[in-house]
Amino acid sequence: MDFAELEKEISGYIGRLLRENFGRGPGNVFCTISSPFVSIYITNFLSPMENTLISNQQSVYVQKTRDLMMETLEEQIKHTSR
Repeated sequence: MDFAELEKEISGYIGRLLRENFGRGPGNVFCTISSPFVSIYITNFLSPMENTLISNQQSVYVQKTRDLMMETLEEQIKHTSR
């Protein structure tokens, strides 16, 4: 499988995973592979509640919640890649 196909597959997988776990998906997911690195760029992925918190200078709560959720998702992503 070439890098372009793999990048597209990873982007789709990450988009679905986020949609399943956060209740809504991101606007776009871009994946770039440059061995040995994989970079994933996610756009438009704030919920209305998160936007409100950020507007009220409470972004620390958004960051903490996202960090906790991403720890779980990180394990799923690692497990799938094997």
